Parts: sequence; structure tokens; C-alpha cells
Amino acid sequence: MEIKLNLLPDYRKEDIAQANRVKLVIRTGLAIFSIFILFYSFLFGLLSVLKVEMNSVVLSQEMSNNKEQLDKIKKFDEEFKETNSSVSQAITLEKDQLYWTNLFKRLSDNLSDDITITDLATKDYSVLLAGKADNRDALMNYREKLVAEECFTDINLPLSNLVSKDNISFQMDFKIKKDCLQLTTE
Repeated sequence: MEIKLNLLPDYRKEDIAQANRVKLVIRTGLAIFSIFILFYSFLFGLLSVLKVEMNSVVLSQEMSNNKEQLDKIKKFDEEFKETNSSVSQAITLEKDQLYWTNLFKRLSDNLSDDITITDLATKDYSVLLAGKADNRDALMNYREKLVAEECFTDINLPLSNLVSKDNISFQMDFKIKKDCLQLTTE
């Protein structure tokens, strides 16, 4: 057994007890302060996580809106492509369009009152012309005018058409250049 002797005076005992109480209050205060710091750190971390999640949701929403806008843009782009394709086809058709009125205009410009055209037939770029001429000279004149035209080639007027001198029924065939049918002349 151990015996402890307390030789301290009472006021000193009181000071030690008060010092122990102060230490206890300080330790308790520090513990509570530490708990508050941990609690606030937890709340701050939770706030940071919630901000990141909120930004993620907002970004997702914006991407969804952007996707809708992108889908609309793609839809309009497809419509533009279809329209451009249609316009391109129309332009191609217009370029390939044959203007037979150019042939008729050139034939009538060289036609005299002595010549009457009764039939005209075409196949590809070949033309067969049939008609009546008052005399051989008018028919030869008409043939020469057609030969002088830059649009007509391979003009064939059979000699059998030139046997009669007056009231000649004739047939003439020739080829017309594709360029002359594609370009409009005014």
C-alpha cells in the first residue's frame, strides 16, 4: 500500500483544481471547435460535389439543347442538299435541252417565196426536209444558203430532184450541229 501525503496548502489545491478545470474547458473547446471544423469541411466538400453535379446536369442539358439544334441544322442541311440537287438537275436538263426553234428559224431565214416546205422529220441530229420548189434555180439557191450556214453539215440533195426544171418536188437531208440546238439565239 502506498500512502500519499498532501502537503499542499488549500489555496494551492484550489489553484490546481482551477487549472485542471481550465485545461478541461480548453480541451472541450478545442474538441468542439475541431468537430465544427470537420463538420464545416464536410459541408464544404458536399457543396463542392453538389456544384460539380449541378454543372454536369447543366452541361448535359445544354448538350441536349445543342443536340436538338444540331438535329435541326442537320435537317435543314439535308433540305438544302435536296433543293440544291433539284436545282442542279434542272440546270443540267436546261443545258441538255434542245431548242428546235433554232432549226426552224434558220430554215425560214434562208427560205425564199419560190420554196415551200411540206414535211420535216428529225432523228437524233439528222433532218429530212421535203417540199416543192417553183424552179431548179430557187432550189439550188436554197441549198447553197443552207451550205453557207455554220450549223448544217452533210447537206444531201439527190440529183433526181434536179431533173425537172419547174414545179420540183424535192427531198433534202442534212445534219445539224448539237451546239446550234442548245444555244438560244434571239
